[in-house]
Amino acid sequence: MSPQFRALRPQEQAECLDLWAQVFSPSHDYFERYFRDPLWQPDYTRVCVVDGRLVAAIQVVRRPVRLMGGATLWMAGIANVATLPEYRGRGFASQLLRDLHAVMDSSDFAFGLLFTGIHDFYARLGWERLPLPLYQATPAPADLGGWRFRVAEPDDLPRLQRWYDAFYADHPLTVARDDAYWRNWTRWDDPTWRAKFYLAEDPTGTPRGYLALETYHGNDAQGNRIVEGIGLAELGADPADTEAVRMLVGFASQTAHMAGARLDIFLPDADIQRWVRPLLPDVRWVGQGSAMVRVCCWQTVYDALESLSAPAPENLAQVGQAGALALLLGLPDPPQVSLPAEWRTRYPIRPACYSPVDSF
Repeated sequence: MSPQFRALRPQEQAECLDLWAQVFSPSHDYFERYFRDPLWQPDYTRVCVVDGRLVAAIQVVRRPVRLMGGATLWMAGIANVATLPEYRGRGFASQLLRDLHAVMDSSDFAFGLLFTGIHDFYARLGWERLPLPLYQATPAPADLGGWRFRVAEPDDLPRLQRWYDAFYADHPLTVARDDAYWRNWTRWDDPTWRAKFYLAEDPTGTPRGYLALETYHGNDAQGNRIVEGIGLAELGADPADTEAVRMLVGFASQTAHMAGARLDIFLPDADIQRWVRPLLPDVRWVGQGSAMVRVCCWQTVYDALESLSAPAPENLAQVGQAGALALLLGLPDPPQVSLPAEWRTRYPIRPACYSPVDSF
């Protein structure tokens, strides 16, 4: 029988979870959150069916991401591209992605984002590389001056939400999270999750901010499991509270230093210069080179640029999808594009970033 490419049916969710768990190894619980996502729709899970069996699947997540000035656009995040081993090499994943493109392009998505280590595969299907902010620092001990850092508790959620919105309000590409998203996707209160949320309290016991840290493991020369890196995935505080933000960065540095690991920081250059370099001079750009983008609707991108600085550039497509989105989101020029200086004057680099807490 010829393969069928279509939306997942409700009664097939368990089989789809089995497929993803077989290909990627995490448990069903990891993948069930895609179906619990408040913004999930049946069309967002596409499958390939051969002789009544699910043999490949792909997922899109729907995310409202910020622009400067408070506006948001819908972004399509691509995840869980999987084919059972015995069915690989037949072009099923490529056709599934084309099938998903049709869904994305007929919806109200402005652009898509994915993270991959196989850039050539996605480039053949119309995706372009656009590195996102990621810095590495050599950690150092920090004087935390009597500040206390504890694991966030259930009653802390309103504070986390308030601090997140305050700190990232002017950061393009960050997700505009509502309460349902915090509770169903971020797993901020799950002790088994990869990101641990810590609340910062000053010497008087007053909560002043939070941060999310990830731990990256590897093996040493003898095969022993070690901590290779600590990731400062995100932080939140009143941006005017300089002391609190510096203590949050200091705690991340101290944690990485004590682990004998590198410190990865998922913040844009403006934040690095303001908050990190005064504490950690040895900070270097490495970039999230795995990121790729694809425009779903050029008119939406054009209109959004127009809303930021009219008139929008003519012949926008000449700089490619990555170039156009770098302008829109205030990201640095992608390696393959040199954006016209006059365009950059009107659409300068902004503190754009994407938190690993929102990874898909």
